[in-house]
Amino acid sequence: MSDAFSGLDFVGAYGTMPTVSRSNIVKSSSDSFTRTESIPLHVQLSDILREKVYSREWTPGRRIPSEHELMDSFDLSRGTVRRAIKSLVDEGLLTQVRGSGTFVAEAGISHPAGERPISFAASLHEQGKDFVTHVLVKQRLAAPPEVVSMLELRPGDQVMYLRRVRTVNGEPIMCQEGWNSLRECPGLFDVDFTKEPAFDAVEHCAGRKIKSSRMRYVARVAGKEHGDYLG
Repeated sequence: MSDAFSGLDFVGAYGTMPTVSRSNIVKSSSDSFTRTESIPLHVQLSDILREKVYSREWTPGRRIPSEHELMDSFDLSRGTVRRAIKSLVDEGLLTQVRGSGTFVAEAGISHPAGERPISFAASLHEQGKDFVTHVLVKQRLAAPPEVVSMLELRPGDQVMYLRRVRTVNGEPIMCQEGWNSLRECPGLFDVDFTKEPAFDAVEHCAGRKIKSSRMRYVARVAGKEHGDYLG
């Protein structure tokens, strides 16, 4: 781990601008949805596509199915598909490259956290805010290819995926999702994250101090799944 943070935290989708090749095209599947008469079709489709980005089914830098493929998959008109895609482009979830297609965009503003890395928990404490951490998902699994690349892991390395919601005065204020290397942080999976911040747990499990960190911030439409988490 050297002296760097061995985890990846995000609320949106991260990645790089795409290099176009056949291998990084998201294959279209036989998608369908139950149409709701009270909601415009382009809104229903944009909700479905947004969840594909948020769930990481469509990862950053990947080219999404073409307009024709989406028209065929969802049995919708070109105008409806175009309006759905445009809404996600306007939100910053997708980016269009002339002559190449539409890609899942890199999200957020990234910057070093400075000489004194600080966790969100510590930041809330410094602001005098009492908070409660709710662990929604904690899984041990082989690192997905994107996480292998971003955390400089070996293929097959075990990681912990953690999803938490923080509440202040009973109101949810933040949903955090993160990946951490279990090779670099033995014992991390056994930590009670309702009581100990992940930042502190990484330090004590790795036996090293976090020297530097990099944070990404983004404001986005929550989408149905994350909207449910945040009330």
